[in-house]
Amino acid sequence: MKKNTKISIIGVSLLGIIFLGMFSTISIANGNYNIALTKGTEMFTVAQYDEAAWKTTVNSSTTPSNWFEGDSNHTGAKSKYTIKGWNYVTWEFYDVFVSLFLPAIFEFEELFLLLGVMNGLGYNETTINTNYTNSYNLWVGLRAVWNFTIGSFEEDPTNANDPLLIFQNPTDFDDILNSYNNLSAELNSLFAIISPKISFPILEPDEFLWLFIFKGLTLGTPFSSYLEELITALDCKNATVSNNVLTINRTGESDYTVEIAYGSEGIMSSFVVKDVGSSIIYQIISKNSDLVFYTIIIILIICIGSLGAYLIFRKRKINRIRNK
Repeated sequence: MKKNTKISIIGVSLLGIIFLGMFSTISIANGNYNIALTKGTEMFTVAQYDEAAWKTTVNSSTTPSNWFEGDSNHTGAKSKYTIKGWNYVTWEFYDVFVSLFLPAIFEFEELFLLLGVMNGLGYNETTINTNYTNSYNLWVGLRAVWNFTIGSFEEDPTNANDPLLIFQNPTDFDDILNSYNNLSAELNSLFAIISPKISFPILEPDEFLWLFIFKGLTLGTPFSSYLEELITALDCKNATVSNNVLTINRTGESDYTVEIAYGSEGIMSSFVVKDVGSSIIYQIISKNSDLVFYTIIIILIICIGSLGAYLIFRKRKINRIRNK
């Protein structure tokens, strides 16, 4: 998985579009799903990391920093993001290809050279959109992200323009994946002659979903329905949905599962890796989600206490009336 510390091409190419919607505070309803983003800051903490279990279960040569950023392989490391704004846009397939797939597959330094070679082969924006004619409606959000750190947060974010992608129609993902794989097969046949070192991976549905999770996947509300429709459209074999939790079965050194919960904005609120015995290997939690949980508990306690006090007072009042 390519690291987000690399400047994302989508953050550059869409900055002007995002700026137009940066101060929007109204959720836009379009079709069956709505946007749930709200401006504000979310905090995350690495609550648990069992390095030995990771090496024997997930991958012996990686750490969580291969999936996330900064000090994400340290228990207690913290991260945060701030939602800046969003806008409703329509993309052609070229926009999806350049903004979603290329940054997830190639390093930033390779992208401009790659696009130049593609253009020289006749695979420019006009040609690609002529051959792949579907368009896609989506919301593009923009957030500032501070990567995981065991120290204090820097004043400036690690990535000031991190994109969040909410496709209005989750059934679009099947067409997007098929178009990507078809275009990749065409390009691979040409690059095999010109530059054998460059190739586009042909993605299975489950691998595409996994890739997209780390590249801005955000859900429309209602979240559970959106997730169900997404994995059904892709025909994922190793993913299931329960409420707002996406569970993915994966195989590394051995089998393991990843449980990703999506919070009130449709953004990941927790990330848990478990072995086949359901023991937690790695866990990221949302500090704000914990605060909400405890706030609800406190409110319930207050309500129960108030109700109990009212019933006791009422009973005493009735007894006094009877005694008279």
